[in-house]
Amino acid sequence: MTDRTHEFRTLCQNQIPVVAQPVKVRKQKPALSALQQQVQFNASASDVSKEVNKVSQRLQQLTLLVRQTNMFNDPTSQINELTQLVKQDITLIHTKLDDLEMFQRSHHADYSSQHAAKHSDAIVTQMKSTLMSTTKGFKDILQVRQDNLQHQHDRKSQYGRATPSVPLAFSAPLPRPVGVEGEGGGSEHVPLISAQSQQQFVVPEQGYADSRAEAVSNIQSHIVELGELFQRLSVMISAQGDSVRMYDRCMHAPMTWHAHRLCIYLLTCRDL
Repeated sequence: MTDRTHEFRTLCQNQIPVVAQPVKVRKQKPALSALQQQVQFNASASDVSKEVNKVSQRLQQLTLLVRQTNMFNDPTSQINELTQLVKQDITLIHTKLDDLEMFQRSHHADYSSQHAAKHSDAIVTQMKSTLMSTTKGFKDILQVRQDNLQHQHDRKSQYGRATPSVPLAFSAPLPRPVGVEGEGGGSEHVPLISAQSQQQFVVPEQGYADSRAEAVSNIQSHIVELGELFQRLSVMISAQGDSVRMYDRCMHAPMTWHAHRLCIYLLTCRDL
């Protein structure tokens, strides 16, 4: 007799209804409403505005320090510190403005009206224009600082050339005390400043020249970077202005069409 137990078990398993496994639905993050988007945009714009105000105050302080042209009391450390802070602030604001513009463009279709979209574009454009003006002011004051350093270096070089390089001595021999004769039997020249003392004067002067040369080099590098940033901002503001003008045309087109239809209607009524 043939053992068909295996076939029986297979048949029973096929008769068992297959229960479908529940599909796990990934919860999607709810999209921001138009009001939430506007609130988030306004908060980001307010943050950027505060940063612009802070960098403007620092720039005013830097301007006051740079315009102090005293060669012997030059606030170099304060100027260098403020210069670095202003440069970092401008770079940070530029990054935040890029993020704000990307957020505004990504939610452009979700605005409740074209007027709201145009308003957001105008805010971004105004902030970019303010940043560009601040960048230009920073670049101008760095140029003034560079000119001042060059002027100080020229004056220092002029005074340095007027200083004799040989030990200072009396043109006439100094009289020796009575009964004391020099090695050659006569009086000798006595230098007013020893060679060692003069060497001590030369070393700080060389360090001063090196520090000024380094400061000028750093300022030139900052000016080049700010020029590139200024150029990028100009391009971005031009593109933003094109977007605003496009919204104006889109808003005025329906109004023009309705005005045209109204004129036709009024002319028809007058003919009647």
